Amino acid sequence: MRNSLAAVVVALLVLLTLSPAVKAQGPRKPPPGFIAAGIPEMPTPPGPAPKHDLTGAWVGPIKIVMGPYPEMTDAGKAVMSHNHPVPEAGQRQPGQPEGGVSASNDPFMICDPLGVPRDLLNHAISMRGAIEFQPLSNRMLMLFEQQRIWREIWMDGRQLPAKVDAAGAPDSRFYGYSVGHWDGDTAFVIDTVGLDPRSWLDERGHPHTKDAKIQERWVRLDQYNVQATVTVDDPKFYTKPFQLMQTNYYWMKDQNFEETLCIPSEGIEYRDKLASPSGWSDGAKEGAAK
Repeated sequence: MRNSLAAVVVALLVLLTLSPAVKAQGPRKPPPGFIAAGIPEMPTPPGPAPKHDLTGAWVGPIKIVMGPYPEMTDAGKAVMSHNHPVPEAGQRQPGQPEGGVSASNDPFMICDPLGVPRDLLNHAISMRGAIEFQPLSNRMLMLFEQQRIWREIWMDGRQLPAKVDAAGAPDSRFYGYSVGHWDGDTAFVIDTVGLDPRSWLDERGHPHTKDAKIQERWVRLDQYNVQATVTVDDPKFYTKPFQLMQTNYYWMKDQNFEETLCIPSEGIEYRDKLASPSGWSDGAKEGAAK
């Protein structure tokens, strides 16, 4: 069954009633529905992690820790001031009357790609989604349930582009340019550059430049669990490199993806017929005008 944008928007509002700075849950044993067919329920302790193997579909995030964020540069603060995420529960943007509707210019409202690393949050519908790793001879594919998009992480020794959006250089992209390698037996490291600066790093609207460097470290903790740690190095906007997020994913039982899409025509209709008349998307007009 296709999940529609209306459900995505409602779910996003529910998500943002939680604190985005630290959305951490204590360790818990996922229900049997998350366990792969033919594999018994996770023992205590679980079985050991196989070597150099992330193959298959993983559901998550199971728990999320965001930040801590460093001080932003003046240039970063200037861009951040134009980004208006959906507010947390009980909070209002400056100038908003009590009980009023706060505007948002979240790119996802009109179905722009979430990009890396925001897509790892899988925020649509249930706040969880599937990510599948599929190794090929010279690269690793990452396939996402949300939006049905995919990434190529090259493992053939190629170099990342030194710059983008310049003469003789490639264009920036929402999912950038990525290379990967194994660090030891269980850690898969992905380095990404060349990100399109229109995307946000997270749900709070933290921006990045086209020169940002993102590193993901996917560690297979055991037979059933993998942990992703994402760091950002973007000196034009942030005063030091920092850990953006750490989150876990759990082995899926049936390995099947739902079709969860943000459909542009539905996004535009929602904005024009519901969000704009209510004032909720006024921030999008401000962002488009800058």
